[in-house]
Amino acid sequence: MRSPVLLVAMVTLVSAHPLPAQEPRQDSATVRRARRPLVRWGEVIGVAAATGLALATDQTIRDRLNDPHDRLGRTLSDIGNGFGDPVIVYGSLLTISVGSKVLGKKGVYGVASRALKSALLGGGTTMVLKSIAGRDRPLNSIDNPYSFHLFRTSDASFPSGHSTVAFALATSFARETPDKWTDLGFFTLATLTAYSRMHDDKHWASDVVFGAGIGILSARFVHRFQARVAVSPGGFAMSLAF
Repeated sequence: MRSPVLLVAMVTLVSAHPLPAQEPRQDSATVRRARRPLVRWGEVIGVAAATGLALATDQTIRDRLNDPHDRLGRTLSDIGNGFGDPVIVYGSLLTISVGSKVLGKKGVYGVASRALKSALLGGGTTMVLKSIAGRDRPLNSIDNPYSFHLFRTSDASFPSGHSTVAFALATSFARETPDKWTDLGFFTLATLTAYSRMHDDKHWASDVVFGAGIGILSARFVHRFQARVAVSPGGFAMSLAF
């Protein structure tokens, strides 16, 4: 069930975005939306406040959402996990990017490559923060959401990588389309990803809130500064064109 979720999102995006047969004009939707501020201080304060509130209520939220017998929740989690799974996202977008580049589909290539760069930047940032914070996952620290082990690199919880990738995708895709309804669809999928991580006892609420903020900022950064990403088996590197 997981893999088709991203493919459906890409089909929806491509069908909603005008990609004429001839050489496309300069990514008009992206250029237009890139004029928006990279950072809105009201949003920064909002994310900080939401993360703080989530930290204060992490245990309560975890106790209410973690129900292995909730069939509807399990179904929603399957959908959400697929949209934010780094393996599925990176693999699908890389395949689409390479395929569209070979076929000369510049519009599709631009959409997919920007989404891939956004997800990679967000995912890489999250990995660094995880290794610094070293927070225990809910399933490993059921009754203590404040268990941190600084600079622990394995199985860390804060922030949520799936949520970061999902919101990076949603933001990147939303910047490619001129209407608000597709934006709502993309961010609904991203929200399902955040829900799935809490429902599956993989993350605390504050993990997914902060991860969402990183994902949104990562996509804005890529779209604004035309980030270039090089991927290799040993990691990835990024350069910027201002």
